[in-house]
Amino acid sequence: MSVRIVIPSKSRVAECRRALQLLPDALVVVSEDQRELYKPLGVEVLAHPATISGIGPLKNWIMDNVPDETLFIIDDDVKWVRVPVGRETKSEIIRDPASVRQIIENAAIIAKGMGAPVFGFDQSGGDTRKFNPAHPFRLSGWVGAQMGIVGRAIRYDPNLRIRADIDFCLTALLQARIIFQDTRFSFIHEPRFTYRGGNSALRSGDRNQQELVYLKNKWGKVISLKETATTLRIVTHVKRRAMQKGDGKGGGGKGKGKHRSESEELS
Repeated sequence: MSVRIVIPSKSRVAECRRALQLLPDALVVVSEDQRELYKPLGVEVLAHPATISGIGPLKNWIMDNVPDETLFIIDDDVKWVRVPVGRETKSEIIRDPASVRQIIENAAIIAKGMGAPVFGFDQSGGDTRKFNPAHPFRLSGWVGAQMGIVGRAIRYDPNLRIRADIDFCLTALLQARIIFQDTRFSFIHEPRFTYRGGNSALRSGDRNQQELVYLKNKWGKVISLKETATTLRIVTHVKRRAMQKGDGKGGGGKGKGKHRSESEELS
């Protein structure tokens, strides 16, 4: 299965060079006014209009201008992959490009096979304490920093510049009833809300609060926010229904329980 890996980047040439050591065949997407800045990387670069900014509008543009059916869009500050499987304390680190691509392609194959328009990975940083070997996969919740997209049935909300991935995953769950998250692997990035460059220019406290209110108004009780002095935890509450009557798949009845996924981020 062919997966097109895409690295959107802005004012992070050194970080993008490091990311390409992990993902050497990735397509780098930059603003037209920064094309020359990235030319020394010596890789394929696709330039978008300088007027496009923010996660929602940019990822819609990528989906419209990169024709591959399956995309894996990953932040430019990725460093390596952590694997908590089989570890009691510190997780294993993977830096081998072939192994990393295989991890991505395996997830894409599973997602397409089960009809999931979105796939991704663990967001706990590969913390062995949070990995549950009895439940290595999740079929609801949300993913971010890396977003696997199968097809073009789901679109990003262009009103969201910094919290768009949450909305995208919830839209996928609303329409397709499923996403695929492989919690055995965690792509490690620089701190999301404090690191320089990239989308940081848009991440003001006011903008963040505005988009959180927007999400709450749009999704209601499906999403909740839990904040401490140093951490904002965004939790999605999505019920899954298994094999409804009359769906042609046999069986019947409702799935029990409530599936939750949460991500801790520095505020």
